[in-house]
Amino acid sequence: MYKKVERQALYVWVYSLKWRKKLQRYGTIYYTSPKMKYVMLYVNANKAAEVKKELTAKNYVKRVSLAHRKELDEHFVMKNKDGEEEA
Repeated sequence: MYKKVERQALYVWVYSLKWRKKLQRYGTIYYTSPKMKYVMLYVNANKAAEVKKELTAKNYVKRVSLAHRKELDEHFVMKNKDGEEEA
C-alpha cells in the first residue's frame, strides 16, 4: 500500500539552466524559472538537509534555500462587517 512521504521544497539558484538536468538526480523538479535562474526541487523531508549540503558544494549552484510553506498557518478565517470571525 502507498505510504505518504513528507516532502520539502528547495529553491536552487544556478548560474546557468543547462545544469537543470543534473538536479533531477536529487529530487523531483517542480518549476524552473529561466529569467531568475532557479529551480524548485522537491525532496524527501528526512533527506533535505543532506541534499542541501550536497548542492551547496556544487560549483554550478549559487545558493540553496528551503521553502517556508510548512511554517505558515494555512487556516484562514473570514471576518464579517462587525469584526467577528466566521468559521
